[in-house]
Amino acid sequence: MKKTAGRSVTEVRIIEAAVQLFARQGYKGTSTREIAHLAEVNEATLFRCFVRKADLFWAAAESRLNRLKLGRELQHGLATDLDPAIVVPMLVTFVVENMSQHPELMRLLYVAGFELPGADRMFREHLGPIFDAVNAYFGRCVARGIIDDLEPTIATLGLAGAVSAHQNLHHLFTGRDLPWDARDAAPAYAQFWLNALRQPVAASQVAHSSD
Repeated sequence: MKKTAGRSVTEVRIIEAAVQLFARQGYKGTSTREIAHLAEVNEATLFRCFVRKADLFWAAAESRLNRLKLGRELQHGLATDLDPAIVVPMLVTFVVENMSQHPELMRLLYVAGFELPGADRMFREHLGPIFDAVNAYFGRCVARGIIDDLEPTIATLGLAGAVSAHQNLHHLFTGRDLPWDARDAAPAYAQFWLNALRQPVAASQVAHSSD
């Protein structure tokens, strides 16, 4: 599959139309005719660029996954094992800002996971390096006794999953988006996860401090 940087203007228009429709209607609910119409090309042109509908979906998903990159400051914090009080807020901000700025990405990931075989391969290719870096960081924090003794994947997946679930479940049950922006949400999520990850105070320590 060709990389986005080498795509023609027509291909980019088709991909952007596909992103909008696949994210809104799902894979099975979206036709190539609809995509061609939104991209203002004929269906024959679409199939000259993308032989199969699945090829177009993966190109659409990849166009958004390619934008998902850890910032330098966050990469440095993870690699140098900065304190979770510094790293967790940066991680939460990364998740919240990407969900806010690229809402179609999460919907495309859901569509891929539920409707297309082979999604795990693309997830691993694009999201694997991010997952591995964060998971390794939490693993080292556990080993050093900085956070509670838990499976690192719980911290890694739980953090991203909780933010995503909160946003989506709020919309599902209320029919409205959350009434705050990323700048308001990130500190609240970060504080919640810092409290959850910190080691509980041992009963003996509590008794000693009360003497």
